[in-house]
Amino acid sequence: MTPETKNSLAQLANAITDLNKALQIELVEMQRTGMSASKIEHVRAGVKAIKDCGNMLLVWSDYIARGDLADPSEDIETRPDPFPR
Repeated sequence: MTPETKNSLAQLANAITDLNKALQIELVEMQRTGMSASKIEHVRAGVKAIKDCGNMLLVWSDYIARGDLADPSEDIETRPDPFPR
């Protein structure tokens, strides 16, 4: 992995962390101002989805940057069955 890619991944991870913290603060502020519980739960679900997507983005970016791009369908006969009976 190139230094540029490592740096970009670190910046992305920091940005996602900052965004997740800011969104949590928004939720606290919504609760403080008395927003309805249903609206807060709706926003909370969106915040969780953003956090999950950010994590997936980091995992896939790291996977690609490491060059681990082998096609998992290749050599299917030589791999052990992941779900043995």
